Amino acid sequence: MDEKSIGIILPNRQWNRLAHEELTEDDSFVFQYAIAGEELNLNILFFNLEELQVNERKGNAMMIKDEEIVSLGFIEIPSIIYNPTNYHRKKNNRTIFELAQQTGITLINEKTNIKNKVFLDLMATHPALKDVNLVTMNQNLTSVSIYVLGQKHCDHQWDTPFIYAKKDDEVLPFKEAYLLLTDNLLMLEETKEYLFEVSHQILEILHYYYPRIYEIGLQFVFMKNGEIRIQSTCPILTIVKDISDSNQKVAGTILKWPIELAKEIMDLNNDDQSMHTNNGKTEANVQESNVELHHDNITPFVKKSSPHFENVWVKFKVFHDNEMKMKLPDRLTENWREQPEIVKFGVNEETCHFDIYEDAIPLRHNSYQDPVELFVSDALVKLMHLPVDLVYQIQFSERKAIIGPTIGFLLGEKNHVYNLDYMEKFNDRFGKYHRYGGVTIAFSASSVDWEKRIAYGMIYDPVKKHWRYDSTPIPSTIYRRNFHQKKGDIRQLVELTDNHLYNSYHFKKSDLYLLKNNPEIKQHLPATILLDNMEELINFVIENGKVILKPVSLSRGRGIFIVELDSETEGFNLFDYRNMTKVEHRLKDKENLQALLEEMGIFDQEYLFQTYIPLLKVNNRSLDVRVVMQKYNKRKWQCSGIECRVAREDEDLTNIARGGEAMTLETVIKSSTQGLNFSLVYRNILNLCQRFCRIMDQKNEHFAEFGIDIALDEHGFPWILEANIYPSFKGFKTLDYDTYLKIRTQPMFYAVQIQGFQILDEDAYGNTIRFHERAFL
Repeated sequence: MDEKSIGIILPNRQWNRLAHEELTEDDSFVFQYAIAGEELNLNILFFNLEELQVNERKGNAMMIKDEEIVSLGFIEIPSIIYNPTNYHRKKNNRTIFELAQQTGITLINEKTNIKNKVFLDLMATHPALKDVNLVTMNQNLTSVSIYVLGQKHCDHQWDTPFIYAKKDDEVLPFKEAYLLLTDNLLMLEETKEYLFEVSHQILEILHYYYPRIYEIGLQFVFMKNGEIRIQSTCPILTIVKDISDSNQKVAGTILKWPIELAKEIMDLNNDDQSMHTNNGKTEANVQESNVELHHDNITPFVKKSSPHFENVWVKFKVFHDNEMKMKLPDRLTENWREQPEIVKFGVNEETCHFDIYEDAIPLRHNSYQDPVELFVSDALVKLMHLPVDLVYQIQFSERKAIIGPTIGFLLGEKNHVYNLDYMEKFNDRFGKYHRYGGVTIAFSASSVDWEKRIAYGMIYDPVKKHWRYDSTPIPSTIYRRNFHQKKGDIRQLVELTDNHLYNSYHFKKSDLYLLKNNPEIKQHLPATILLDNMEELINFVIENGKVILKPVSLSRGRGIFIVELDSETEGFNLFDYRNMTKVEHRLKDKENLQALLEEMGIFDQEYLFQTYIPLLKVNNRSLDVRVVMQKYNKRKWQCSGIECRVAREDEDLTNIARGGEAMTLETVIKSSTQGLNFSLVYRNILNLCQRFCRIMDQKNEHFAEFGIDIALDEHGFPWILEANIYPSFKGFKTLDYDTYLKIRTQPMFYAVQIQGFQILDEDAYGNTIRFHERAFL
């Protein structure tokens, strides 16, 4: 594809009108794009959205040349694509999203508008916008709205170049609308300044949730009491349509802007390629320079059999330089085996020039509290998205300087629900941050720039102990604690991190059912069947007497039913646990049972049913056991904590969320009336959980944490009820807070460990703990 080509996506109807030369007045902007392209010496190619072959990188295209419409047929998609249209059909939005994920393609505007409820929820939950007034229902609005246009440049800085108003459907200059409402112009400039200031606040936050939005309108409304409130966003073409009649020149400028942006992106990409080429030449000069240093008896690249400083704790200081540069004291180079040429941060690698200077810095007490100061160019900081206010470790290995550790919390797809307040509940995971350092970013896959492999989200500030909006490369290791993501996104992240996304698969109750024939654990699995037809369920209840129904995808006791055979009436009792209060239904026959289950929508969901295990009881209260198994290195699972969950009286379910009480296993076993041996029960539970985790390691997935629910029957025999990949730790929090904190911290240690960085001992400078030496770090 010609490097001077820009693609513009059109919806099917508009494409057809262009193909048949039947464009309406509303389609005139298409010609404006073509004119802008000619002025910038670019080819503007129009693609039909519904005929895009995203994976093949091809699409049906046309161009306008000398005012003639030329059909090009199916051609390769250019590397820069502009989307000006707001789509409502899921199919179209899915195509746009898939296009945004393609490596080597930059998409300008994955969205051009945000759903109103999503937008207002986002505004309402952000501390930074607490002073911004939002429109709510039943408020006294005037008929005057104000529109502010936002445009984002390559450096992610927003401009707000245009503001106007509308009264009903009439477009007005802002000044005229303001005078109409206030009868004076005393506060005109102050009001305009306020609107621009609030708009910038909103746009900067939107960038971290929707990084591929480059232009969008913000709609404010005047209230009858004189207030101005934010109401919604609006698509760019709505703004163009509004102002075309009154100011063609401004409309033309707005339409030309994305073409100028595309040209700017194209030039930057070309500059990056040139820089990489030049850096390659620079590295050759560095090697030559080091030969000269060697003659002065300085030997920074001598291979050592046992290097003393594999990892160095560092703090970065920025200096101005347009090239990728890092300045290092020669003390760090003593054990280099070869000259580094590349800097790696997260999954991104870039060629870098390393300058060595003489400085006998002390490394004996090098640690988080005593890092070495390294100098990096602002070009490196910008390109690598490197937050420089944190303490890192740096490794020199295989011609690379690796900065880390970089850890990601993968959030759900609906990223607008995550904000700085929401992230506060993750803070207790960072009590040991001083032992490993680096950067941790919480992000959603929908906020990733897949082309540049940059994650936009919130990073943890260990000094201020709160979160802030920021960006980093996609982290080297990702901890998945949410399972509402697209499978394609997970596959990409697994590939980019070299399978260092852990909890990569959402292990569900139905997956446990698939292990029913595994010889290592089959005798510890209650008979389980996926609910397919009523007759099978009825026969199972008649055979077993009491059966529990569970939704495949829910946890924490949600959506559960118990069905038991009534031996006196030969009918059935159905116990509904969907709400906090248990509801009992007495049914005279299987037809009534089926009718009730159908009414409750059970057959519209994915359910399974299994034998009800007569649970061991303490003080006549049912109990089960939650075992937290966590990875300590890639091959070693360890139990991080065990709690017993004891149900309320007259309650079958033990979940803490349903009012269950957490107790220690030892207390429960010794309080039971069965005369069980605590040590034997404890060993049997741990052995079973270890066997289960070993089986999981044989799968083609990366698991690092399970909450395994064990039922102990009246003889103390352990049964695996569930294995939760997203376990709750509420019981530990009240039962043993130290254990709770260790459970919360261990995934962070594991993320550091598989990246190969140090974890310092709690009470020592520069001493690392080896994972095989201790159960807890």
